[in-house]
Amino acid sequence: MRKIAIVEDDPDELARLTAVLSDHGPCVPFSDGQSFLMALHRDTFDLACVDWNLPGMTGVELVKRIRSGAQAPNMPIIMITARSADEDVVAGLVSGADDYVTKPVRKPVLLARVETLLRRLAPAALDPLERFGEYLFDRSRDVVIAHGKECVLTTKEFNLALLLFRNMHRPLARRYLMEEVWGATADVSSRTLDTHVCRLKTKLGLTPANGYSFGPVYGFGYRLEKIGSGAAEVVTR
Repeated sequence: MRKIAIVEDDPDELARLTAVLSDHGPCVPFSDGQSFLMALHRDTFDLACVDWNLPGMTGVELVKRIRSGAQAPNMPIIMITARSADEDVVAGLVSGADDYVTKPVRKPVLLARVETLLRRLAPAALDPLERFGEYLFDRSRDVVIAHGKECVLTTKEFNLALLLFRNMHRPLARRYLMEEVWGATADVSSRTLDTHVCRLKTKLGLTPANGYSFGPVYGFGYRLEKIGSGAAEVVTR
């Protein structure tokens, strides 16, 4: 399930967007841009839907702030607004939005565009194998083969590792990691997450010597990075 932020100050429009997008995962509402920027310092979102006319700062200004920040510079963003003039569409896309949808929102169109953006985060694969460089994930057995050796992981360790590799170079909040791996209603402590992270680092050899940086993002969560390269590409076979 994907966590979607909806930044919209109109309660009726917020209710409509939530009804349309709730099948993709929990929708978290924000009535202004500043509150959403503050939330990005403590949580991770898979996609944001942003209105143009917001109190305090416009949607265009909000998108620019997100793109220039450290928490979610690559998060998919859709601007949803009543402004349909060509110059407005151009301004929204130039600011950094990935897509631009005009109101009134047509449900099939919005769903198609959301699904397209979310597929970038975890490309769908009919084959259970996903490869990230020298790491091969076999989802049918919850097994990781690293450097030619099979690594024994628990189910939670496997799910956590796959989530991190799918989001290579992206900082992930503690809350997000715990919700995705253990479930939103699970009673899981930060110590449990830290223990799993330490085990993964050892079992999979996620160290600078092996070309990886895996550690905490102060006051936020964790990030896995491949040293000296861009974001890892998923290869399924």
